Amino acid sequence: MTTVLKHHRSNSTSEDDDDGIECPLSGAEALAACKEFAAVTSTDTGLAMMMLQKNEWNLQRAISAYQNSIPSKSKPSKKQTKVKVEKATIENNTKRTKVEDITSMTLPMDAQTIKTKTRFKLLSWNIDGLDEQENTIETRTHGVVDIIKREEPDAVFLQEVIPIAFDLIRNHLPEYDSYAGNTEGYFVVILVRRKLFQVQNSEIIKYPGTNMERNLLIVHTTYKNSIEIDLMTSHHESGTEELASKERIEQLKLCFKSMIDAPANRVVLFGGDLNIREKELQKAGNVPLGICDLWIETGKRKECTYTWDMNRNTNIYYPSDNYRPRARFDRLYYRSSNQETIQFKPVYFELEGLEKLASIKRFCSDHWAIQAYFDV
Repeated sequence: MTTVLKHHRSNSTSEDDDDGIECPLSGAEALAACKEFAAVTSTDTGLAMMMLQKNEWNLQRAISAYQNSIPSKSKPSKKQTKVKVEKATIENNTKRTKVEDITSMTLPMDAQTIKTKTRFKLLSWNIDGLDEQENTIETRTHGVVDIIKREEPDAVFLQEVIPIAFDLIRNHLPEYDSYAGNTEGYFVVILVRRKLFQVQNSEIIKYPGTNMERNLLIVHTTYKNSIEIDLMTSHHESGTEELASKERIEQLKLCFKSMIDAPANRVVLFGGDLNIREKELQKAGNVPLGICDLWIETGKRKECTYTWDMNRNTNIYYPSDNYRPRARFDRLYYRSSNQETIQFKPVYFELEGLEKLASIKRFCSDHWAIQAYFDV
């Protein structure tokens, strides 16, 4: 949770509030519509969610609005669009197969086909365990579990996990081994797919200056018996006060140093809810040489800029119609191995968790999940 404001349902009518119109579809129908949009436009479900919300969940209108916003030479004809929509709909309704599988046969090498090949996937998410509004933690955690099952990431970084949520995650995701930064209060967790990883050991590094019991969790692994990977996640100090800001900078510097100091033959992946602001990153000395920010490395896609976005996410009440804060608090960083025989190349970055849960009309978290894909 990124703010101390109490939670209330927003009644804003701001034009920037993409979720002002309630979705008339069920969760499954909304997800299917997003995937159909992504298939037709060769984009992704993050952009699909935004365009569908802005067009009252009318799929054809959303596709037309998107196509009118791009250069004319890249627009398909209306006939082509209709054929694609019908094809995606038929496949989705009769075979119940993933849209990604359909598009791999019909689209050129782009965002959709990138995701259909054999990839390493890493998902990171602050699941907002401290949000106690209407006792929704179990429902929201089940939503998190459903998205992890759907996306099937190889590894998962979770922040702001509480014991009840951790129990649900372990019980409903038996295919993953879990490692936690604590067992009380709220803490970070790393999940690794049991069939793909061998885990050597894990370690917890406490931040010397933290006032919030924050730490760095590291799991040392081997992936598919061939690629040695260090997985690192953290939830950095929260708050806008100068003391919190200074501590956040020190925490980030410690994490970057841990990445750099890891044995050169190992791949290092680090990320989480870092609560970082750009001016703080500059004060930390910016991203060190040899480490890359995966959002930037994969093209800096505009629709994935903000991971905590009160323009689109209505879980938290904000008492202004004129301005709603948004930020890129959640980040993923990568350091490659020096072994020339190891291929581990970042190729794609997206947001997940963009669907409201129909039963409670809220999102799983006030943060979006971030997910990166690698060629291996």
